Amino acid sequence: MPTATALEMTAQFKGQTLRLPNLKGLLAKWPNTINPHYEELKGIVECKIVEWISDEASRAKARKVDLAFFSAAWYPYCTLDRLKTMCWYSMWIFLWDDVIEDSTVPVRTVQQQALNYMEYHLGLAPANTDEPRPPTKYCALFQHCAKPLREEQTITERRRFLDQIANYMEGCETEQTFVQGGKIPTLQEYWDHRLQTSSVWTYCAIADYMAGVHLPEDVYETDDLKTLWFELNRHIVTLNDMVSFKKEVVKCSFHSLIPVVMRETGEDLDAVVQSLIKSLVSIGDSLDSAVDALIAKTEDDHELKTAVEKYAMGFRTNMTGNYWWSLVCDRYSINKYLQEDGSLVIPL
Repeated sequence: MPTATALEMTAQFKGQTLRLPNLKGLLAKWPNTINPHYEELKGIVECKIVEWISDEASRAKARKVDLAFFSAAWYPYCTLDRLKTMCWYSMWIFLWDDVIEDSTVPVRTVQQQALNYMEYHLGLAPANTDEPRPPTKYCALFQHCAKPLREEQTITERRRFLDQIANYMEGCETEQTFVQGGKIPTLQEYWDHRLQTSSVWTYCAIADYMAGVHLPEDVYETDDLKTLWFELNRHIVTLNDMVSFKKEVVKCSFHSLIPVVMRETGEDLDAVVQSLIKSLVSIGDSLDSAVDALIAKTEDDHELKTAVEKYAMGFRTNMTGNYWWSLVCDRYSINKYLQEDGSLVIPL
């Protein structure tokens, strides 16, 4: 049942138009291409959706996400095997929220059971641990991405991935307290947990795997690499919260950047959108500066420099790939609002 606050916001936005400019120019400095394995990947993904997912509602959701295009656009330079790993992980995370909402077991209990299951399949559980039962129907999907990670990633790398999944789940729990209470968070409160619930940091945690590199642990401790993670997350959240806004209005759900900023600043819809577009520019510049600084620190080590360049390239293609995926996938259903000049005019 929508809260009074949500109903007020719905009335405020009803009849308005969300106008998003063509962002192609904003993203032009980064590679914009699709992985050559895309067509082959589509068939593989469809077969696995049919094989692994038994109910039609969940199959439909997996198809709406277009996992093959998502992975091929985000990672245009990686191998087919790595693309498949990404598809299986993304299949799990896109289905995770729904099963949690439908569970009769307390969320925290389900989360801990899921983490135990993932820990086991990532090869991180104590010796002689029996395989835990997956706590939800589709939690078992995780084993398909865990196997190649277990085979190729170090214990430290796998632990970093699991830690970020736990961080994601913690953020989801915080978000639910706002949603269920009908409260629109302050901008600071929103960013504090939205950077967790976006799941982007879980993808950052396997960026080395997707690039086919292993970075020294001291590189992960640098401010420059931390900036890569932070700015990629902000970029993905900012863009996704704009392109998904119509869907939020339809659901009477306003746990999204646009209404949060409007309430914080008092600006109207158009002004807020313009400020968010400007923020995408500054975020991209900040990420590029961090990449340049990180590469500069590796000038004396050719092998490490090459690895860092491959790793960082993934963050740039994540940003461009996310934009093109957002335009075409059925998850947001905004392609029909695309204008000849590449802008979006979305009635709310």
